Amino acid sequence: MAIKIVQGRPDKLYKEVSSIVSKCFEGIWLAEDLLQLVKIPHENKIFLVAYDADKPVGYAFVVADYIEAVDTKIATIQEIGILPKFRKSEIAEDFLEKAITFSKANKAELLEQVVSTIDQWIIPTLVKKDLKPSEIKADREISSFNEAKLILGNIKKSPKLNVLMNQLFFKDNDNLESHIVESETDFDNLPRNDPIAFGSIISIEKADDLNKTLNELKKIDVEWDEIGITFDYMI
Repeated sequence: MAIKIVQGRPDKLYKEVSSIVSKCFEGIWLAEDLLQLVKIPHENKIFLVAYDADKPVGYAFVVADYIEAVDTKIATIQEIGILPKFRKSEIAEDFLEKAITFSKANKAELLEQVVSTIDQWIIPTLVKKDLKPSEIKADREISSFNEAKLILGNIKKSPKLNVLMNQLFFKDNDNLESHIVESETDFDNLPRNDPIAFGSIISIEKADDLNKTLNELKKIDVEWDEIGITFDYMI
């Protein structure tokens, strides 16, 4: 299998992969969603496409921006999509190597990728390329304070989880408004009572603890809608 990787402008190469996006993400993420993603302005960005002969079989979208809150430039792998039959090839490794090169060229101090529930096939490759898991974010759609309080109570029952933050999310036009909650008293001080989601951010100290932390998170009496794992590579 001779794989060729082409690097170029996201708006141009998007068209090359539009037919395979839904196959890469089991129909959960569509070509229209990717199009909206590549339209978002960034200081620096690249698009990578892997071809088997002349057919696209995978893609990656990487950006780098100065983040004022942390006073540094951070590169982010916004997305890696590879057709299932090609996931055991070296395409993902090649994408990561090029993402690291891009990060260094743009003087980013950190490269990060968030792995969603359906992306976890890539975790062994990330670890192999020295990306380290730093935190897990678990989200659950809710419709009331009582539901949020129950989730919060269940999380607090697990002493093996290092919880950095619990958040309630509210709809604010097309954006999300968030509030930190650590106890039931915090609920009483919130200015509104129509939450739409609950999220927890869990710290991971080392790669070996990832599976243990995930298992503890899944033991909690909550059916999480999404579990996202952040991986970091220090430049």
